[in-house]
Amino acid sequence: MNGSDVGASKMVLFPRGFAQPVFSNGPKMAFVLEGTGTAGIVVPNGNGVLNERVVRISEADVIAVPSGVVTWWFNDNRDTHLAIVFLGQQRLVNFYLAGPRGVFKGFSAEVVSTSLQLGEAVAALLDSQTTHGGIVKLGPELNMPQPNIINRDGLVFNSFTAVLGEGDSSGDAFFLNSTNLPLLNEVGWGASIIQLGSGCIYPPTYACATKFQIILVFSGSGNVEVVGPNGDSIINAAVEKGHLFIVPDTSVLSATAGHIGLSWLSIFNSPTPRFLTLAGRGSVLKSLSQAVVQAAFNVTPPMERMIRFPGQSH
Repeated sequence: MNGSDVGASKMVLFPRGFAQPVFSNGPKMAFVLEGTGTAGIVVPNGNGVLNERVVRISEADVIAVPSGVVTWWFNDNRDTHLAIVFLGQQRLVNFYLAGPRGVFKGFSAEVVSTSLQLGEAVAALLDSQTTHGGIVKLGPELNMPQPNIINRDGLVFNSFTAVLGEGDSSGDAFFLNSTNLPLLNEVGWGASIIQLGSGCIYPPTYACATKFQIILVFSGSGNVEVVGPNGDSIINAAVEKGHLFIVPDTSVLSATAGHIGLSWLSIFNSPTPRFLTLAGRGSVLKSLSQAVVQAAFNVTPPMERMIRFPGQSH
């Protein structure tokens, strides 16, 4: 992701792995790439009082995490791992509440004891106990909070549920917004979920009113092509689940699904991106007049019809 201010990281939690409470100086998106587990998200309720909402998370879940929102993650499985991808600013800074890098480590014993309402001796003991890092393995004796299905409402959106039963066999498109994922308002980003059927194509498309789009493949496989403003091929590569790449605002994207289809999540730095489809149904080529297309491509009228209306008998 050189040349952009976008960054990504991947966290893998092994069985009973616990990622300690943390908040960041900027917004980020979390995507569950593989596995299941639980997460805690501390957000204000309707009265502005902070409330920990514990949720069950599973593969293809999307979670918007605004700046300053504390989260923790836990793999409660015995024999499978939990993989989560985080997308955000390239120089995102994390603040841990506990551990050797925890913010309380830097404050004086007086500040810690007063703010936590502890004696200085107890505060010093607490400081000496925080020796483990940001991810730890918890023993079976510690019972972590149980998730509530109601807590998912407005916090978590599953990408698989967005595409089931919509569109036709060629593919589906679904846009995340403040209605189905309210925290996107605070993050200030937009997102879409694209699913292509076997062998189907995502026609060359330009994302308007956004500096970039981050694409994370979460199911299937296929081939993607990204072309720059001078017709230069920037990317022409096979992709599969777990692959991540960025499409800047100076490029046009197209993709072709493999035999098992292709699905991806796109993240935009604008809550309301627009899309200009260059070819196919609803494209700009179909909107242009016959003479303009004929002159631009320097083709005969029959060829012009083939360009504007592919797949039709002429």
